[in-house]
Amino acid sequence: MIAGQTEKRKRTPDPLRIEKLKQAINNKEYLSGAIYHIAQILSNEIMGIQGGGAYDERKLEGK
Repeated sequence: MIAGQTEKRKRTPDPLRIEKLKQAINNKEYLSGAIYHIAQILSNEIMGIQGGGAYDERKLEGK
């Protein structure tokens, strides 16, 4: 393993979570919020803003 890399944990798919996500993507409010969240994270990364707006769950410990 290269220095600075972390080992990725394999996840087992959770059928209940997958089913909830399938239902959620058909909800306009959920989808709009998810798109806004992604746009906010990308904007923060492009602008170099630390800790502003939406949090990036990829940066949470253990991810």
